[in-house]
Amino acid sequence: MQDDHWMYNTVVFAGTFDRLHEGHKHIMRTAFKLGRKVGIGLTTDKMLSSKSQRESIQSYEERHREIEKFLREECDVDRASIFPIDTKEGGGDTLEILDALIVSDEIGVVQNAFDINQLRINNGLRRFHIVIIPMVRSLDGRPLSSSRIRAGEVFDEENLIY
Repeated sequence: MQDDHWMYNTVVFAGTFDRLHEGHKHIMRTAFKLGRKVGIGLTTDKMLSSKSQRESIQSYEERHREIEKFLREECDVDRASIFPIDTKEGGGDTLEILDALIVSDEIGVVQNAFDINQLRINNGLRRFHIVIIPMVRSLDGRPLSSSRIRAGEVFDEENLIY
């Protein structure tokens, strides 16, 4: 494929990706449509150590394995790079070859993207584009999330559709 097929050379998104669900997959599919290279920042167990209900979150290895499986099934795994992150900046504040950051439309997540862009400017780097993807909704109309799946509010694909 030609390089001009994609809107961006390098796109990145990040998250915990616990209990990989349709919302996560939507962001991944979008990233592969937009970027020639796709970076996936995966939060480390260390970063999650202070998160509430940490014991119910899948391990880094399990989450990494599920992402790889999805990439092999639906995306071009050769264009992807999964890397560990243990800060909310995830390296976006120093990564020079970053054209766009893909985020969900959660207020805190969007604000973090703007904060990272400011850090990039402070570090003498050019700012990246922020691509905001609406969160996938469950059948009750509320945003689908791993925490809602863990709480039993919505079910994963192996049980019932959201």
